[in-house]
Amino acid sequence: MTALFPIPQTAAITMTLPQFVTVPATPARRYYAVIPENCASDAVPLVVVHGISRNAAELALRFGELAALHGIPVIAPLFERGSFGRYQQVRDPDGALHCDDALFDILADAAVRFGMHGAQCNLFGFSGGAQFAHRFAMLHPHKVRHCIAAAAGWYTMPDCCLPWPLGLQDAPGPIDHAALADVRFDVLVGSLDRRQDKALRRSDAIDAVQGVHRLQRARRWDRAMRKAGFSCGLTIIPGLSHAFGDAVQLGLVPLVLHQLGAGRAKPEEPET
Repeated sequence: MTALFPIPQTAAITMTLPQFVTVPATPARRYYAVIPENCASDAVPLVVVHGISRNAAELALRFGELAALHGIPVIAPLFERGSFGRYQQVRDPDGALHCDDALFDILADAAVRFGMHGAQCNLFGFSGGAQFAHRFAMLHPHKVRHCIAAAAGWYTMPDCCLPWPLGLQDAPGPIDHAALADVRFDVLVGSLDRRQDKALRRSDAIDAVQGVHRLQRARRWDRAMRKAGFSCGLTIIPGLSHAFGDAVQLGLVPLVLHQLGAGRAKPEEPET
């Protein structure tokens, strides 16, 4: 498997292992934190959000080692199934705990506990985590500097005529379009991510608007965001299906950190 993006040698790095933290006096606010020794107080934290396997510890480990090279703190929230339900929608319509409130509490706790910057974050999510990430950024653009959504199953389109979470109509909070225009979005997806697996949300409405697999949906959302005037770019990773481990082998982590630093759009491949 040939890496899309160079993976730096990190043998000389003293790896700071993730700490598992529970926010005091709040229900189900738990997260993993990797705080490098060279972390500056004004370093923007990278929040990495798990998919439905709830592999928050793995994301903290995968991103924490390389992020330490840049002095970037990594925060990996754990949205436990019993407490947060459909966390991918940010606010579960069935009344589970609000994930956006949980993330606010987590970032506030990390700011005090570790002395890090807490006003804004960079946000990455894979699969279900990508669904949460881009929706959180849409609802709270003042909190997010850069959002990278990797292999989301489906998206909230920037369309005020489509009901939430398919679109922005009746969103669970006001949409500040001016602030949203200041957020940089990047979309990552594998060139082979075309399988209609059990985890892929399907409906006539979603399929009609977004397509029938993750690759098609990523392309359509990227185009819709750019057409709506938002800053967005699409990267298609050759030879990748829907597997986080394979994505890491192909250089996902250095690619994400490069995009966070460069903030440049990637050219879209021709649609096939």
